[in-house]
Amino acid sequence: MNRGLGGAVVCSMLVLPALLALAAAQPPSPAALSPAQSASRPPSPTAARAPAPSQSAPPPPPAAQAGKPSPSPRPAPAPVTPPPRAAPSPPPASPVPAAPRPAQKPPSSPPAAPAPRQSSQPPAPPQAPPAPRPAPTPPPPTSAASPRPTPSPAAPAPRQSPPPAASPPPPAPPQPSSNSTPSTSSTLGQLSPSFYAESCPGVELAVRDVVRSASTLDPSIPGKLLRLVFHDCFVEGCDASVLIQGNGTERTDPANLSLGGFNVIDAAKRLLEVVCPATVSCSDIIVLAARDAVVFTGGPAVPVSLGRRDGLVSLASNVRRNIIDTGFSVDAMAASFTAKGLTLDDLVTLSGGHTIGSAHCNTFRERFQVTNGSMTPVDGSMNTDYAGELIRACSAANGTVSAGAAVACDSGSASAFDNRYFANLLEGRGLLRTDAVLVQNATTRAKVEEFARSQDGFFASWAESYARLTGLGVKTGADGEIRRTCSSVNG
Repeated sequence: MNRGLGGAVVCSMLVLPALLALAAAQPPSPAALSPAQSASRPPSPTAARAPAPSQSAPPPPPAAQAGKPSPSPRPAPAPVTPPPRAAPSPPPASPVPAAPRPAQKPPSSPPAAPAPRQSSQPPAPPQAPPAPRPAPTPPPPTSAASPRPTPSPAAPAPRQSPPPAASPPPPAPPQPSSNSTPSTSSTLGQLSPSFYAESCPGVELAVRDVVRSASTLDPSIPGKLLRLVFHDCFVEGCDASVLIQGNGTERTDPANLSLGGFNVIDAAKRLLEVVCPATVSCSDIIVLAARDAVVFTGGPAVPVSLGRRDGLVSLASNVRRNIIDTGFSVDAMAASFTAKGLTLDDLVTLSGGHTIGSAHCNTFRERFQVTNGSMTPVDGSMNTDYAGELIRACSAANGTVSAGAAVACDSGSASAFDNRYFANLLEGRGLLRTDAVLVQNATTRAKVEEFARSQDGFFASWAESYARLTGLGVKTGADGEIRRTCSSVNG
């Protein structure tokens, strides 16, 4: 038993090496390889040799360490186990030094791989289409020479087109108009009736209440406010320059010494500074107060545009050459109005403002001769009875002329804004010389007669002329300022 067993062992040991040698001599059948390995091997013929088992050996590390092609029955299951490990096929390629060699050996095959890279780079061929763009350009040789330089001129072309559009700034023209102080009503369009709709919606109500209260206490206030707006707008424009106090200001000129109503403007300004601080200009307050004075005495409630700013200049030297003197003729008054963009119709209409208010006796002294303290009329156009009334009104108790006495401008209707003024002119009852001469000119007399017949016509014309008057030389935008106190500039 022992011998036979030992002989069998010896026999098997002799037969086994032979079988192993025979198995090693035969190449591994492709069926034994896994699909993942067979897919990776065919491109390189060298992989069928010794490297093939070494790469399939990663699952069984002992075989790799032995370094011998031991064809033990374990390699059979080895090809079965690799399929689940087919995913880690890339990692073995990195540690195996033989992997880089096959990548270097097939230089012919890599061109196929770089080919897609070059196909992705052919943005150069797509740039060929821009070639037709330079073609229409006048210099064809440059476009044919290089397609890239041709599109570059096309790009700057649109860039150069916007500069001319942006170069002429539109705000340039309005600047001279705002900085200048026009004598006409050209800037009226820059104003708006709703200018304070958001910043101070109660401005008109506040001014109206102040004017009503002041006029109730002093019936002469409406006439003073109306005269104030004339003397302001005719000098430096409607900018409240007539309100500024100080040496050499407009208020110091003799023609303005008899002005009144300043306390009403100041009261309205103080109220608005509480409600809407630093918002409403003094020039707008003057315009509103004069408008409300007309309404309070029975005149039309005309719409008023707002948005004026207060001026910074007030010089007495600017007064005489701009206002109407009581001794002016129709031609002299027409020249002054025309210089400011106003018409003869405006002259007659605005003269109708004399329907309210009064004047001192020294303002019409040229119509009388004073001898030994007594007055004698020298203007033959004056109604005799009316001349006698004026003499009695201006004579003092001792029989001398009282220069400080005041006489109603519109005889019999000085407290009502109506068309009675024009009827009085036709009867020779005009107080000032500038009133009387309106009926001595054919053009202005026709307008006087028209207004004497129709008060509605006078009111309609008043609304238009008052708008033009209060648009003279207004300052808007960056011009002027909003004064905190109407009698002085901010500082």
